Amino acid sequence: MKLFLSLFLLFLFPEFLKANQFAYYLSNSDHKAYRIDLYKKEIARLDSNSNWVFYHSLRTDSTYHPDFMKTAVFTVLQKKNTNRIHIFQECTNQIYVVDLTDFQLKRKDDTYYRGVNCLAYRFFRGNEIFSLGGYGFWRTNNHLIYFDKKTKEWEATNAKGQSPPGMYHGFISYIPEKDVIVSFSNYFTDVSDDYGKLKLDQTIYQFSFFTKTWKKLGEITHPVIKQVLEEYSYFDRQHLFYTGKYFVFEPSSNKNGIHKYYFVNPRTLEVFEYNDLELKYARITLGASQSQKPSIFRNGPWLLTVLQNTNPSSTDSFLLINFDDLASDATFIGLLTDLPWYQSDWFYGILLILLASVLIVIMTRIKSKRTKKVVHVSQIQDVKLDIDPTSLRLLKSILENQNEDGLAIDEVNRILDIENLAFDTQRYRRSAMINQVNQTLTLLTGERSSIIRVNSVEDRRQKRYKINPNCLELLQRKLVN
Repeated sequence: MKLFLSLFLLFLFPEFLKANQFAYYLSNSDHKAYRIDLYKKEIARLDSNSNWVFYHSLRTDSTYHPDFMKTAVFTVLQKKNTNRIHIFQECTNQIYVVDLTDFQLKRKDDTYYRGVNCLAYRFFRGNEIFSLGGYGFWRTNNHLIYFDKKTKEWEATNAKGQSPPGMYHGFISYIPEKDVIVSFSNYFTDVSDDYGKLKLDQTIYQFSFFTKTWKKLGEITHPVIKQVLEEYSYFDRQHLFYTGKYFVFEPSSNKNGIHKYYFVNPRTLEVFEYNDLELKYARITLGASQSQKPSIFRNGPWLLTVLQNTNPSSTDSFLLINFDDLASDATFIGLLTDLPWYQSDWFYGILLILLASVLIVIMTRIKSKRTKKVVHVSQIQDVKLDIDPTSLRLLKSILENQNEDGLAIDEVNRILDIENLAFDTQRYRRSAMINQVNQTLTLLTGERSSIIRVNSVEDRRQKRYKINPNCLELLQRKLVN
């Protein structure tokens, strides 16, 4: 009885047991939205009433062997100038191709391995298909793989250099004219590291197919963009897209009112900002689209959105936007690698100029003082030594004893002829005479004290007189002359 009931439910409600089988794309030619049913093998088109209507059936052969996950999500690529739609099942990298010329549906791969390529970045390099990064088995990866048409399997591309730790929900672009990949602001995680915490890497990377090398181009330092990307949630990033020329994303504040869009050119790292002041796109929210029931369809720079809240004054139910054209009306706000003003090159340049100016002013003043001093010394040296005979004898005696601990007080008293006077009178007369000699020599030497009193080397309690070292050479030369 239970078996019979199970079979009955199986035939009665097959749609509840079936995996998701829809892949959506925006046509290159007519810019209309289409849905491919990989089970029923038919294409439907979205009509003006937002209903899917039958468009064309698809032919398959005996080699067609679909294998869909119940939670299958598909990514669609349509190569330029071709009528072929490439459909990738997320997490498995299974490849299905629809030829719109003869409406054939084929599976191109023999992949059996699944689980590590969820939300990977896929792109064409010539006639080759590549897949980069993704998530699976509790970790992100940075693997660059390509589809081998001979083996019908995915193979790895060996690389070297400073590769990103993980590439998931980030900005990734292949630039064909340079044959490089540019990527930045990627998430990475590993369940065995820091409890599997999801981390944001704001480094800018580049991979060259010519050298097979990863290298770092710098860090995202633009103050506005860095903050926006840090606030740009993990879930919001599912809706960012690459037009082939620009990355397009909206800040998390794009909920009501004036919408804002940011454009990043990965070729130049230029950043542009567009403010929808006329409210042309107020009814668009990139994050509102769901994978199972999409309301936004993208192909290159084109985006078609189903307007959920229709405008009473307009009968339009769709809005088609070329984001490359929109970027041409955006305002340039700097480079990804721009620093805050207090860390920028021009700020450091101004600071360097100010420091150099201050240094020049200081050096100029020092030079001026030195010039004045040289002139003053030169003038002093031209002054004649004109002192009385007693002072001259004292000066000569001090010079003669300069290298022998100076001239003793008793010798000074004898030269000044005050040795028979009382002690206090000797000290007063000696001090007055030496002060007079120093005043006389100031004009010659430029020093206030040409004769100085110092402690005796043998007995520090005793005082002796010596010539000031600053004017010793000058006085010796003058006394010789």
